[in-house]
Amino acid sequence: MTKISNWTFIVFDLTADAFARRVRLHRNLKKEGAAMHSQSVYCAPYTESSFKNLQNLDDETLVVKAEVTSAQVDELVTAYDIYITKLFSELETKINELEDAKVIATEDTPSKRGYSKRLRKMYERLDHLDYVSSLRETLDEPAVKASSLEIEIQDAVDAFRQRVEYIDRQPPGKFL
Repeated sequence: MTKISNWTFIVFDLTADAFARRVRLHRNLKKEGAAMHSQSVYCAPYTESSFKNLQNLDDETLVVKAEVTSAQVDELVTAYDIYITKLFSELETKINELEDAKVIATEDTPSKRGYSKRLRKMYERLDHLDYVSSLRETLDEPAVKASSLEIEIQDAVDAFRQRVEYIDRQPPGKFL
């Protein structure tokens, strides 16, 4: 029996002179949990809500739902897992920067504000990773228990969240 999985594909063709628009679109695609499939083509596991959000990003995008057979889905899942791995790598870098900001934070307003801004952004990144991992979960059969990768992803997100909470509990100016 061939397993069929639903995916959303986003296709666009923006000219080189639309640089700012292209950058905005790339950022919004990433925010909505879409991974780059190829040049000017992004993909994401299909959910009704993510499909609607992706349709509203830009008038010049073509957003389609596709049923993908198991022979093709493995390639897409691999691309999506690479995307998640990159998010984890970026998050690790940002957590290190958060630690540095906490160490140099003092009672003066600019450094304190800089740390607070990084902390708020860190929680947004963690929420985004939760969202992306929830899209990843839609790729398995509903009757199948969570795969080891999904458990590993959620454990890593939880570990990052605990690390951020630990950093935040420390007094400013203390090496962690």
